[in-house]
Amino acid sequence: MKLLKIYDTETIAYIDKGFLENNDIPAYVEHNAMSSVFPAPDAGTSSIGLFVDDDKLEAARALLSSRSS
Repeated sequence: MKLLKIYDTETIAYIDKGFLENNDIPAYVEHNAMSSVFPAPDAGTSSIGLFVDDDKLEAARALLSSRSS
């Protein structure tokens, strides 16, 4: 699995996950709990990563970048 994007909010991460899965790209959302225990300067309280399979990374990037915001 490769990291596709990092989010500040869980809601947006799951919206993008659903968008990718509707386009036949399996995705996984993971929360980084350590950042809330040992926060880095300006890192916020946590981060949420969206991951996809290695061979789907470029297709996922293209889909997310082509979608209207």
